[in-house]
Amino acid sequence: MRIPKIVIYLIPFLLFTACEEEVEKVGPKVEITNPQNGETLLQGDVIPIKAIAEDEDGTITEVRIYIEGEVVSTSEQSTYIYNWETEGYEVGEYVLSALALDDDEQYSSDNITILLDNPGGFNPDLSYGSMSDFEGNTYATIDIGGQVWMAENLRVTHYADGTPISEVSDETEWGALAADAQVYSWYANLPDNEDTASVLYTWAAAMAGGTSSDTIPSGVLGVCPDGWHLPSEAEWKQLEFFLGMDTTQVVRTEWRGDDEGIQLKETGYSKWQRDPAGGTNTSGFTAVPAGFRSASGTFYNYHQYAAYWTATEEIATDKAWYRALKYNSEQVYRQYNTKTMGFSVRCVQD
Repeated sequence: MRIPKIVIYLIPFLLFTACEEEVEKVGPKVEITNPQNGETLLQGDVIPIKAIAEDEDGTITEVRIYIEGEVVSTSEQSTYIYNWETEGYEVGEYVLSALALDDDEQYSSDNITILLDNPGGFNPDLSYGSMSDFEGNTYATIDIGGQVWMAENLRVTHYADGTPISEVSDETEWGALAADAQVYSWYANLPDNEDTASVLYTWAAAMAGGTSSDTIPSGVLGVCPDGWHLPSEAEWKQLEFFLGMDTTQVVRTEWRGDDEGIQLKETGYSKWQRDPAGGTNTSGFTAVPAGFRSASGTFYNYHQYAAYWTATEEIATDKAWYRALKYNSEQVYRQYNTKTMGFSVRCVQD
């Protein structure tokens, strides 16, 4: 008969213990609602970073905004917008964070990653000239060490005397071209591609049937407008030497130099694939990644690679010299290749 007695005393004890137990506090919540995670933003813009915090059983006492782990602003408002002035920040990825605290000293945070980019284009700190071709296309020009270069890829489909250049779009037909074929195509056969606006020429088309030259100037009008010429190997070396490449490096093949490629490439990632070896365009050359067409007729490396014909052939071969830049290289590539490759052209003023 003692069992019921134990039950009588146990139940009040349990009830008393339950009444004394503390209610667990719920921490705050915070979310960055602008910009969006993974969004690409333009360098120089004022970007509103909006954070919304809430606390179901308390009061938000502070919201903090961080950029790359550094506090840039605080507020007592639960919905807060901080206007981030991005001028002065480098192009690249940034982690944006918001942290909310409540009156119980509890907190939570939210993090996003954005890409700060720039629109690319010409170097705003340099002065550019202009020129035009037979078709009326206009191009920016830039003086680099006394040489005046086109600062855009040539996109004309007629020679300076008005003679049209044949277009070959079919892959099989391109793959069967002879070394002296004067033809062109647009990358992926898309003439309205605004990213690079570049015609890809065979070497014979770039030369307009002219004779190989390695002099300064080359004397080869080629596909260039009157008063301009296709630069020779020697003229490309002159450019590279001016940018800082030494005399030992300049005569080597394949990837050479230090940061000359960076100096030539357009800034930002609006055209170039993202990589730490992105361009500074301090030269004003404004190279863009138009890709290339192989001798078999296949297109390659759009947004990754820029290739330019010279007026110089490799002696006793069906190959000619060219220069190339790549998204993940700081250097300049020098090599010769089959004349039926499709490369871009930059002209130099006579």
